[in-house]
Amino acid sequence: MLKLLRKHSRSWVIAVAIGAIVIVFIFWGIGGMGPGRFDEVARVNGEPIFRSVYNRQYNQMVREFQERAKGELTEEQFKALGLKERALNLLIDEMLMRQAAERLGLDVSTSELRDHIRGLPYFQEDGKFSERRYQAILTRVRVKPAEFESGERQNLLYQKVIQTITGFAKVSEGELQEMFRLMEEEVEVDYLVVSPEAYLAKQTPSEPALTSYYQEHQKEFQVPDRVRIRYMLFLPQDFAGAVKTGEKEVDEYIQEHESDFTRPKVIRVQEVFLPVPAKAAPVQKQELEKKAKDLLQQARTGADFAKLAEAHSQDSDSRKKGGDLGDVKRGDKPAAWEKTAFSLSPGEVGLAQTPQGYHVIKMTEIKEKERLPEPEARALAAKKLREEKSRDLAKETAQRARGEVTAANFVETAKKYNATLKETPLFAMGDQIAGLELPRSLKQAALGLKVDEISKVLDAPGGFAIIHCQERQEAHVPPFDKVKEQVRLAVSRQQAKTLAEKEAETLLQRLQKGESVAKVAADAKVSVQSSGWFKRSEGFLKQPLAQPLTTAAFQLSQQNPYPAKPVFWKDKYYLLAFKGRRAPSPEEFKKQEEKLRQQVLEQKRRLLFEAWLAKERQSADIKIIDMPS
Repeated sequence: MLKLLRKHSRSWVIAVAIGAIVIVFIFWGIGGMGPGRFDEVARVNGEPIFRSVYNRQYNQMVREFQERAKGELTEEQFKALGLKERALNLLIDEMLMRQAAERLGLDVSTSELRDHIRGLPYFQEDGKFSERRYQAILTRVRVKPAEFESGERQNLLYQKVIQTITGFAKVSEGELQEMFRLMEEEVEVDYLVVSPEAYLAKQTPSEPALTSYYQEHQKEFQVPDRVRIRYMLFLPQDFAGAVKTGEKEVDEYIQEHESDFTRPKVIRVQEVFLPVPAKAAPVQKQELEKKAKDLLQQARTGADFAKLAEAHSQDSDSRKKGGDLGDVKRGDKPAAWEKTAFSLSPGEVGLAQTPQGYHVIKMTEIKEKERLPEPEARALAAKKLREEKSRDLAKETAQRARGEVTAANFVETAKKYNATLKETPLFAMGDQIAGLELPRSLKQAALGLKVDEISKVLDAPGGFAIIHCQERQEAHVPPFDKVKEQVRLAVSRQQAKTLAEKEAETLLQRLQKGESVAKVAADAKVSVQSSGWFKRSEGFLKQPLAQPLTTAAFQLSQQNPYPAKPVFWKDKYYLLAFKGRRAPSPEEFKKQEEKLRQQVLEQKRRLLFEAWLAKERQSADIKIIDMPS
């Protein structure tokens, strides 16, 4: 429920103000901090920002990032993200907005606030606001009504400020058409690939070249810090037998997490169907599976699902409608299909395999929900409660053990608290450890310890860990004779890359002088390949990260069919040759015009707000009194 409260307390305008970090007010109100109660960290046009407010904002940001990264971010990474500066900048931006609201004469009335809160879905029962549910939820997440209401009032006030500042934003027809062209236009190119690998085996670098390279690139051969550790694990499942759940607790949990105990009853989906023939050979099945996974990846990276269905689906009825299957009720489809489809959220795409074939499914709408059957809901609630209690108990036990453990009694302490004890060989950050799965966060924590130092209680996969560093090897550069073969390979690769670049430039010059792609490719003994049609959002060869190649391809035309120089991507040189350009249809523009208008308008509003906020900062009297370290 806490996550749900957070979700509904967010606004894009605040995200803009802090560079995509959202603001959450459910733990505190910004006002009400009297002078003298806390140290000041900054002043904005004479108004103070107190350290206590800053600390809460920073801690909230840390929690937000930890949730997104599933606990994989360490303190060092937080420092690299600059969260301390971001937290203070956010509070400065908030104050500027409140001061602007005063100048503009904007406020939020009690009736506006009441209507807003009464309309929040998680405080409703049977479609109506429930005072009992409101109080119960706030009590469970330990938020006082006055604090929650203060935060919601601030959010509503900020929305009014934003509306006043950006309400005049308009979108012209020309802007929409240009945006649509950029989104939907397609190109196709032929291309040749020149790989340094083809030249690698022929390289025989001299001894002086090896010595020189080693001296100039010692960081390449540096052996990183390595540690050997042992650690104790406290896993929630090991404590499950010690926890119990009562009927009343289960009832309260279901009431406070109502949305967790409903499921889609009627959905609307699109589908790309690839049937598997009754007597298909294993190779044919593998090809169909590969194609299905490729279509799934395309859909997840922004490809138009309707066009994928029209091009690839083998269901003639739905293919004509962009894969739309219409309304689907539970029980209409095979179990494997329903398991995938009914687990998706609107906009998500999944892959199901049934005896009939492969189904790439996109959820477009959940039309009707139903409550889980009572026995199923109670069983699920009891399970979740046990998991929460087991995790809490595991953490409490780990904290008690941490209070007692030393390097000398590490094993005895682990036995006393029935913790799982594990040891590692020497390892560096990037090493894989046979038989152990250490996440990056634990490796970083281990590498930050001195010999015989004990870590704090750390989040670990499925539980909590305490680490003891037993041995440490500092980073160093091995002597030349120890890494000579690595140096030889590095120099050979460098030389091969230089030769490949020269060859690619020579081939491109021939193309630019008018020789055909086929002849140039034949002389160079490389094959001519085609990219197929693709959009900017899909990327060259349907790889969104191939941005250099995508950008180069869309700059080509019939009059300018070749790029100015070869494109280097993923250790290879690409020579592109323009093949065709396909403009989106006016009919498709009309279908998407209104949706696109809203997207462009939202983007304009964000840019206007960013510009306004930058101007406010520039003209404000902002004094940093004590930047938190």
